[in-house]
Amino acid sequence: MGALLVIGLAFCAVGYLGLVAPNAILDPVDLTWSTITSLSARNELTAMYDGMHAALGIFFVIAAFVSSIRLGALLAASAFLGGLVAGRIVSLVRDGLPGLLPMALLVVELMGVLLTMGAVLKRRGTPAPVAVPSTPAPTHPVQP
Repeated sequence: MGALLVIGLAFCAVGYLGLVAPNAILDPVDLTWSTITSLSARNELTAMYDGMHAALGIFFVIAAFVSSIRLGALLAASAFLGGLVAGRIVSLVRDGLPGLLPMALLVVELMGVLLTMGAVLKRRGTPAPVAVPSTPAPTHPVQP
């Protein structure tokens, strides 16, 4: 529950910041909203950083409190964060060493993968409750 809540709130924050102050997300990686003149690029950034992060964040926060969807949310968070980690590693190999922020995000995202997968494995290791069939009370034959 705790991992999903933290990850969900972080994703909500990224989505919110991107919607109301896109430079807060872009400046640390040497981009500025006003210099992105392509409307297609702006649309893509808004969809990926703002809309998708906000929606996933809300889902993860809800799943932190709704046990019936928690396992699926943990798997989704692990997959999403794992994709971010994989993309950053590909970029490291292809493009070279980035600045401090992307490296810090790599560490944080990797920790998120480990936390969510640990929670999944913990849940998988916990046996599901077994329904105990009720047995009727024994009947004793009536003695004459």
